[in-house]
Amino acid sequence: ALRGVVLPSLRRPLPRVAVVVDTSGSMGEAELAAALGEITGVLREVGVRGNRVAVLACDADVHAVSRVTSVDQVALGGGGGTDMRVGIEAALAGPDRPGVVVVLTDGSTPWPAEPAACRLIAALVGDAAQDPPSWVETVRVPAG
Repeated sequence: ALRGVVLPSLRRPLPRVAVVVDTSGSMGEAELAAALGEITGVLREVGVRGNRVAVLACDADVHAVSRVTSVDQVALGGGGGTDMRVGIEAALAGPDRPGVVVVLTDGSTPWPAEPAACRLIAALVGDAAQDPPSWVETVRVPAG
């Protein structure tokens, strides 16, 4: 045995991830279903070995924060106006600060004025989703 020698590993540490879900009135059933499907994908990638993912339901306020290992544990609430900045700020304010924040939204929201202190990914749900600022990583998610 090689005492005191650290060998390279094929495993990489899992990032801490927070998901902010837009639950505003403009997100219909098809958009929310697509968002839940994306949360399932995030959990599949980083929710292994008991790693919990923070999910924040947000319209203009944060309505529910869940630390989940399954999409069945996600609590969605809201239905009012839209401001995903509130959800992003809440995700970054917690004790387990994430390295990645994924925002599932139709894009009809104000965005932070400057880059966040983590990797920020906008998963834009639906065909009419508006683009966020250029410094936000963007993926498109079909609804329905």
